[in-house]
Amino acid sequence: MRKKRGLFFKNPVFVSGMLGFAGIILFSVGCAAPNAQKRIAAFSTALSIATTNTTDAFETVDQKFYCTKVALLVNNYDEKGFNPNTEMHFLAGQDLETREQLFKGLQRYAQKLADIISDTRMKEFDAETKAFGKSLQKLRENDAFKNINSGASQANINAFVTAVDVVGCFFIDYKREKGVREIVADMKQPIESICNTLVSDIGQPMDKAGAGGFGLRNQSWIQYEVMLKEHISYIDHHKDKFDPVTKAEAIARLPAIVEEQYKADLTLKATQDALKKLRMTHDELVKAFDKTCPTLENLIAELIDEGKRIGKFYKSLAKE
Repeated sequence: MRKKRGLFFKNPVFVSGMLGFAGIILFSVGCAAPNAQKRIAAFSTALSIATTNTTDAFETVDQKFYCTKVALLVNNYDEKGFNPNTEMHFLAGQDLETREQLFKGLQRYAQKLADIISDTRMKEFDAETKAFGKSLQKLRENDAFKNINSGASQANINAFVTAVDVVGCFFIDYKREKGVREIVADMKQPIESICNTLVSDIGQPMDKAGAGGFGLRNQSWIQYEVMLKEHISYIDHHKDKFDPVTKAEAIARLPAIVEEQYKADLTLKATQDALKKLRMTHDELVKAFDKTCPTLENLIAELIDEGKRIGKFYKSLAKE
């Protein structure tokens, strides 16, 4: 039997075939890793754009709220004067900071996936990352965090709290025991829950009867309604004092406010859609190691392209 085995492995045709097969396997593995690394890095970029736009959405609505309050102050100052205790912002500092911390958590999660796949020597995260994970978990202790999902069912609230806790644990407890594919699979539900909560947080505008609105989109819609009303009042109070050019400019501002109202709402909806697509893209991320994954690559490309368009609108409003 030994003699036959020796002859068997000395067979040049067999040895050549085995080496060729091994070469194919090594080539496939070698190609998969760089492709996966590239795809995960692209996902990190797409996620960063989506979460940055979501941050801008909240900051933009808050800034418009402030502008509306200033317009009210100007129009009513002679009768009511100025009360320094008037709330001039829609979101308190902690409300914005809490959401920004959540967005940073998502961004850092995606970046760490890219780091893990690119650095095979990484055994655990650094102290700063672990500290960030702990700060993420502590968000549950503040009222601003509770307000994010206040209108949801108790089951959804619990799922959201658990999801943020899981992301925090990822930063704190990570050890190189699982590959990126396994990590992404484990994080599927937490990322879905966080994205769903943020979509709900943006909400929807009221209907024509003035009912059914909630969240950021509703607040944005109301602000433009108030802004329009105040601008009409401003024109009515000063129309006899305006010169023709100033009067024309003031009147021309009215349809511009209405147009901006619709554009702002469409952009907020697009921000919601991007968060939904982000959730779908993360679900597909387990396929990053496949030889081909057109769905994942298309979703990432769409997220980046749409994100850039959304970002331009928020930047244009910030300049006003």
